[in-house]
Amino acid sequence: MKKITALLLAVLMFVGTLTSCGGSQNSNQGNNNQNSTEAVTGQGAATGDTTEAKILPNLPESDFNGYVFTVLAHREASDDWLTPVPREITVEVQDAEDPINDAVFRRNEVLKTKYNIDFKIVADADNAEATVLKKTVNAGDATYDAVIMFNNNVPTIVSGGLLTNVANLPYIDLEKPWWDPAVNSMSIDHKQFLLGGDILILDNEATNALVFNKDLMANLGMELPYNTVKEGKWTMEAMDAMVRGASSDLNGDGVMTPKDDRWGFVCYRDTLHALLVSGGGALAVKDENDIPHMDITSQRNLAVIEKAMNIMYNKQDVLNIQSDIKDGGTNSSNWLAAYHAAFVESRALFMWVRMRVVEKFRGMDANFGIIPLPKFDETQEKYCSVVNPYTGVLLGVPKSAGDLERDSIILEAMAAESRYTLQPAYYDVVLQRKFTRDEESSEMLDIIFSNRVYDIGAVYAFGNAFIGFITLCDKSDTNVTSYYDKNQGAMQKAIDKTVALFQAME
Repeated sequence: MKKITALLLAVLMFVGTLTSCGGSQNSNQGNNNQNSTEAVTGQGAATGDTTEAKILPNLPESDFNGYVFTVLAHREASDDWLTPVPREITVEVQDAEDPINDAVFRRNEVLKTKYNIDFKIVADADNAEATVLKKTVNAGDATYDAVIMFNNNVPTIVSGGLLTNVANLPYIDLEKPWWDPAVNSMSIDHKQFLLGGDILILDNEATNALVFNKDLMANLGMELPYNTVKEGKWTMEAMDAMVRGASSDLNGDGVMTPKDDRWGFVCYRDTLHALLVSGGGALAVKDENDIPHMDITSQRNLAVIEKAMNIMYNKQDVLNIQSDIKDGGTNSSNWLAAYHAAFVESRALFMWVRMRVVEKFRGMDANFGIIPLPKFDETQEKYCSVVNPYTGVLLGVPKSAGDLERDSIILEAMAAESRYTLQPAYYDVVLQRKFTRDEESSEMLDIIFSNRVYDIGAVYAFGNAFIGFITLCDKSDTNVTSYYDKNQGAMQKAIDKTVALFQAME
């Protein structure tokens, strides 16, 4: 439990000052109430002989007469997720073998007793949150109190005016540590319709990181990179040097083949954007008026992208799955199998992952570790870990919700209680004890999750900016400026349209 307590204390110290690595940040909206605390012990609270002060939400005593708080979500039956429906909202019974299940059960029991409510999740079809929400909001249907949406559905949902402005949710206090301040980067025109934080674990599972093979690293005579990370010296150049010393033509056929040889680094398209963000960049940033603009070709971004491409385009040492495997871009089962196999079979020193993928390595024979993606250089203040713009999720309240006071009380209470139940179960029990295999990786998780970034240019994908950018690496195309020049008109048009929609919303 030591690491989760360290994480909680770190977040408390930095809330209000933590900013997105790649874009401007707004002041948190919401109530500015004084924190109330109580001594708490148990999971996520006690560390040895010390007792953490549990922060309490500033909420009125309420009895909601058995109201069923209903959350609309997606159903995603893909290789990326453990379950097709989000695990964060409801469970039927306790299960001692599943700490996430039991944490949700405990949290819900507390809230059921305190507020006389129950919980329900509706996820009847793939990506239902976008299509169903539009129908219900346009019909004035108050069935849903909240919605969990994939990040790539955010533009349709938010720009379509389907969500309630967070400022109109009276009991949501964004100053509290159970709300993720990184989500502030997703506001436009000082209007925020999205929430992220301790209610969710899918945002954790979509956060980008690196895994590395400790046994292979030792066999190659390399020093583990943990101290390099802690000293602030884990840079793109440091990573590149290790990558270039790890590849080998294992089958001796004179060429590097994806499924037979050993690679210094295994990655795919999204890694290009992940490295841009880890280097302190972003596709788009916001000005002093909270209006986004594209930033791809700023001088610093171009320098970051050049280093990222130097790593990814090294065909001798780096396996870029979607460009180096036949049909990689169209046959996902083909390249995903090769992607996972390279690491599990100890044929990759480093691999880019979203945290969700780490679970696939729990039966792996070799020892592995987890570290953040590298900084641009040693002068960069902190490591930055992007939340994937496809597989990450955010939370919102439908515009047709029937009682904003009630719903905001329940959401605030749910987030606060999740901080001391769900997050310790996910972070401490699942990641640190089941998947990672050393104390140092736990420290690395503190760094990764404490410095998450949402890139508004990738989530809103202005003028197809995200997919256009990451597919440059399919052909090892280094001409970023040419790409931007050809597409900047469409990007700006998309920004102008989105800004106009925000300005028209309450």
